[in-house]
Amino acid sequence: MSGGTLGTAREPAGTRGIVARVPRWSAAAWGAIVLAALFVALSAWWLATDRAVPFGGGASHLYASLLYLEFIDEGHPLRAITYATYYPPAIRLLGVLVLALFGKSADGPVLAQNVVFVPLLALACYRIGRMLATPAAGLLAVVFALGTPLLAEQFHVFMLDAPQAALVALTAWLILESDRFARVGPAALAGLAVGVGVLTKQLMPLYLVGLVGCVLARGGGWRNRRGLAAFVGVALVVGAPWYVVHLSEWGRFFGAAGTGSASEPVPPAASPPVLSLANLGWYGWAALNGLLFAPLFAFAAVGVGAALVRALRTRPRPLGDVSVELLWGLFGTWLALTLLRHHDVRYTMGAVVYVATLGTAWVVRLAPGWRLAATATLLAAVVVAQLGATFGVGRTPDQLPLSNGAIHEGEGVPPRDRVVLYSSLDYLVSGPQRDGDVLGLMRRLRAAGAAGIAWEDHGGVAQINDHHFEGIGLIVFARVAGLSVEGVDPPAAGPVAHLIRTRALDGTPPCTRLGNGTAVWVQVGGRDACPP
Repeated sequence: MSGGTLGTAREPAGTRGIVARVPRWSAAAWGAIVLAALFVALSAWWLATDRAVPFGGGASHLYASLLYLEFIDEGHPLRAITYATYYPPAIRLLGVLVLALFGKSADGPVLAQNVVFVPLLALACYRIGRMLATPAAGLLAVVFALGTPLLAEQFHVFMLDAPQAALVALTAWLILESDRFARVGPAALAGLAVGVGVLTKQLMPLYLVGLVGCVLARGGGWRNRRGLAAFVGVALVVGAPWYVVHLSEWGRFFGAAGTGSASEPVPPAASPPVLSLANLGWYGWAALNGLLFAPLFAFAAVGVGAALVRALRTRPRPLGDVSVELLWGLFGTWLALTLLRHHDVRYTMGAVVYVATLGTAWVVRLAPGWRLAATATLLAAVVVAQLGATFGVGRTPDQLPLSNGAIHEGEGVPPRDRVVLYSSLDYLVSGPQRDGDVLGLMRRLRAAGAAGIAWEDHGGVAQINDHHFEGIGLIVFARVAGLSVEGVDPPAAGPVAHLIRTRALDGTPPCTRLGNGTAVWVQVGGRDACPP
């Protein structure tokens, strides 16, 4: 079939039935599909292997999904929409769907994120890379995006930033595909992606302001009113209702984005003065030492620099060269995030579509020998990054996350006094933790007759920043195991098991040990009692 995307299999004479049509995609397109599938498979392996107690934002969002499921089971589904929270409900509702269909677990919602959003991110990066140069450039953009260490880590936990990054990439591709909003169909789909994006996280528009502004101004995109109306209209219809319901809470939203809250204050290092060199360079350090690390950052820097030089040498650039729109998308993202008072290394993930496509398109324009060397270097950089992000090679038991405690400047603040080539722990997680099967312990307690659970940590409640034994993560595991939680739920009609990390009352061996070697005992009725 000339010019088509689908090949036609000729039906032999005398046969009937349905004949399969094999897509005639390029080798690069198939490579992108294989990479996305491999990434999801690695995530599935990671989740099946990891036994750590969920902590931080990942645990909080899992708890919210379990809570929303309880609202639905109690016959009050709208409570999931009206529930007072900082975060929109889209990803949490995805978790609810998975929990309702496949049962309560801490891994199902995370795997669902991978199945839904990894292919979308790969598709968008591939198509934009192909627009920039060739199908090979699209494949390299997928390699870069899925090889980004911070993004890979975040797809192992139930967080909002990685799905948001995929939706930003999807929106950017659809806007470019709409030919400056001249094509109404892609423009409306871009609006749908934005609507879902703002229901994922409030920061979604910040990553698109530069791109949309360039599309409207360059080539007269603002004249395509039907496509523009479809884009804006669909985005508002899908995304606005939740914000209207929570109109009275906007002050809280803006406070969290600026100075934080009483329970979660913004560290001083995450909110430098607007008119300062520390502020102007903050997200450069975050991209270097949080999102990418030095090898991938070098690829991005070369690609952005090459695109800038090409844009300045030939003015005006042909409208078919979308590198100008991507440069404006990247610059607009940096400016918007820099003006936002609360900085966080996670916020760099929404820009991955720009750095991945611009950071690899230059490779395919090199002479063959140099192109092969650059491609091999990119692959090596990605493999090395994944040794830390996915497998945790070199991680020590008590190691703190690089951008979440190791530099002692507060959550989400990257190092700014060094150049990071490699890290075995970036923000939240890296390799799976095989030790400390607390969920298995809770399930054995439930099978042995326990109805509730409580825990002690140095005589009090588990601390919020304890990456091995955090309260909200223990609540998630208790919900999955079918146990009530003392102090959270009504008193259980049966024995309450206490998890204790500090000591055994009668010298019995611990029931399990956490990833850092800390022992956990179980006490029931004042006596140590490990379930069989």
